[in-house]
Amino acid sequence: MVDVYGCNISYYTGKLETYLRYRSIPYTNHPTVGHQKHLRMQTGVSQMPVVQIDDGRWATDTTPLIAWFESQEAGASIDPSDAVIRFLAHLIEDYADEWLWRPAMHYRWSYHADRCYASEAIYQDQMGSGQMPRWLGVRLLKARQFFGFVWGDGVHRESRRHVDGTYLAALDHLQAIFEVRPFVLGERPTLADFGLMGPMLRHFGQDPTPSEIMRTRAPAVYEWVARMWNEKAEPGRRGELTSPDSILLDFVREIAETHLSQLRQNAEAYSRGATRYDLFVQGARYIRVPTSRYRVWCLEVLQAKWGDLREESRQILQRAVGAPELEVLGADGDYAASGYDVEGLAPFNRAIHVFGSGVPPWFRRSVR
Repeated sequence: MVDVYGCNISYYTGKLETYLRYRSIPYTNHPTVGHQKHLRMQTGVSQMPVVQIDDGRWATDTTPLIAWFESQEAGASIDPSDAVIRFLAHLIEDYADEWLWRPAMHYRWSYHADRCYASEAIYQDQMGSGQMPRWLGVRLLKARQFFGFVWGDGVHRESRRHVDGTYLAALDHLQAIFEVRPFVLGERPTLADFGLMGPMLRHFGQDPTPSEIMRTRAPAVYEWVARMWNEKAEPGRRGELTSPDSILLDFVREIAETHLSQLRQNAEAYSRGATRYDLFVQGARYIRVPTSRYRVWCLEVLQAKWGDLREESRQILQRAVGAPELEVLGADGDYAASGYDVEGLAPFNRAIHVFGSGVPPWFRRSVR
């Protein structure tokens, strides 16, 4: 039995739950609120989810956590067997974790119906035991999440059209993929699918505004979300791609132009000691985005996986994608090192938040 401390509308809790259901690993849900001090003592952070496995150890961070669970499995891995497709699975997962987070938080907390739904749901799941009056808890949640994770993450008038559009772009690419195959990389779920379930299940697939968009614009994606939630591992099941096709390469190009561009600019800001920087992506400007040490580590992990590919494979992929942003993957050592998890103990290490103490600090700025 696995104890999962999270929330029933949490991005990463949903990602982990999808995986645990797939592997038929029994788990019990617990609210994070009320246990924060204990969770920080055990893992170094209070975030969603934090997990205690059946041997008593505590862990957090869904990417290394899922990798550890996979190392305990005797069946077919969710990592594709082909080296290039395996690298793309990890790239797509990182994009889902670290790029789609911004539009997911924007849609949830910028739109009236969505923030009303989310704040009420979080209050009932996390704070409904009477720790705080409902009206106050809901009001504080709305303010904390909007000013921290939307306004505090660079989403203003200048960037709002782009952050809306980056969700639509993800839907369009995935709709094209799911029109020809049931999962992102073939006939069975891989790490790419589980990564994408983070934003697609509990945010885009549940929140009123993005879920309606998904149903009408990308019904195959909506169907895939339900299918993933109900999917169970089958021993010996294979059937993933052995080389990227054109619709997958189009998706990778979008990932390079958005997520890899973000990782490069974040690493540059971290190297010069900046706590915030203006992020330029596909012609859009995100004002005063918080610099993330954790995302420097994410880039380091991707660079290591890129380095594991044969030189010929890297060149073929670069030519096929045709996005100059891929060059950051070969820039290992060009930026200040994150210094995070140098012992390679994740997910059982002392973790860090993506943003400092957890929520990007609010700041005052007039925006035209």
